[in-house]
Amino acid sequence: MNFIFGVILLAMFILALRVIWATALQLLSALKHTTQTFHRYRAQRLASKRLPVIMPRSREDMNWSAMSDSVRQEIQSRNHGVNREAVRLEGQLQAKLKTIEIYEADIQIAKLERELLKIKPAIESPEPEVKKTRRSKKQSLAVAGVETQKVPHQVSQLRAALKGNGLSVPISESVRH
Repeated sequence: MNFIFGVILLAMFILALRVIWATALQLLSALKHTTQTFHRYRAQRLASKRLPVIMPRSREDMNWSAMSDSVRQEIQSRNHGVNREAVRLEGQLQAKLKTIEIYEADIQIAKLERELLKIKPAIESPEPEVKKTRRSKKQSLAVAGVETQKVPHQVSQLRAALKGNGLSVPISESVRH
């Protein structure tokens, strides 16, 4: 019986040592993680307070063009993503402005068409075609000749008006523009 109690006590002691050892390892890893986080936080605070460009102490050592180039490159590297998005947004804005201008032009055209319809109420429809009866060629030529004789050619009207012979030549509506 003493042997059984001894084995049980030994097993409990080994188990207690393993629990204590695991707990100690967990505490050490948590402490290590905490110190790393604290050092990282301190480094970030010091970096934010630090000046980005360290000025040389003597005026002879200053290379202003190299310093300005390094500052310009730093600014461009920080703003690179912002500039790309700004260019994209500017392009979208220009496209939308052009679209708005096109819509405004369409509206203006529609208004002008409405005004035109008010002035000219209806587009003159062509005269209805009359069924031609069978005529002889002489009659159709005679009718066509009479029509051309009634309305002188527009060119001749213009020539007569330009000459100013004192002749009053009626100017048809199609000649006036």
